[in-house]
Amino acid sequence: MARSAGMTHSEKVRLALEQDIFSGAIAPGSSLDEEELARRFEVSRTPVREAILQLIESGIVEKRPRQGAVVTMTDVTDLIRQFEVMSELESICAKYSARRMTAEERAALKDVHAQAERAFAAGDQDSYYALSRKFHLLVIDGTHNKELIDMTNKLGSKLVPYRRFQLGYPGQSQSNLEDHRAILEAILAQDIEQAAEQFRKHTKVQGDILADYIAMNEERVRAS
Repeated sequence: MARSAGMTHSEKVRLALEQDIFSGAIAPGSSLDEEELARRFEVSRTPVREAILQLIESGIVEKRPRQGAVVTMTDVTDLIRQFEVMSELESICAKYSARRMTAEERAALKDVHAQAERAFAAGDQDSYYALSRKFHLLVIDGTHNKELIDMTNKLGSKLVPYRRFQLGYPGQSQSNLEDHRAILEAILAQDIEQAAEQFRKHTKVQGDILADYIAMNEERVRAS
């Protein structure tokens, strides 16, 4: 397996497996065999094992007795609930960041968004997602509230693979970029209510799009 710049073998394996699982190429209930995957990706079993552990942590895969790692059936209702909670948490984060971010933090947020615009224009989806994720983390850290940061990041880490995948939905990467621009402008203007509302809608839409896709895909898998 050729290694992309800045990406480990385990990260490449994890991303490929996420794509296969969300697209239905690997169906719910399927076992993930380390040896078979190592041959497929032309790597040792260590990065495959690491990738599977990351998928287990995110809830996409579960460990079952005598079966090993098995792809879970996504509970769309539960996923929607998680995104609903996340939309409120990130809305609160945007509100406090608009009020509390330092000049240096605002400059860093502006710079990350500019980098994301360049990555999007260049069609560099991996860099674009990484910068999009960094944008969220900077807003969360800008609250200067440890309890809120810990709570938001704990749920956010579970939603990372779902957020990454939904960016592949037609037109969603551009919509995501436009949302971030609106959030950035509100934070720079210290418009507390607008920052909160923009981030709430941004995250809620992500969950709605992903839930619709997963529901349709699982129905297709059951019908096949």
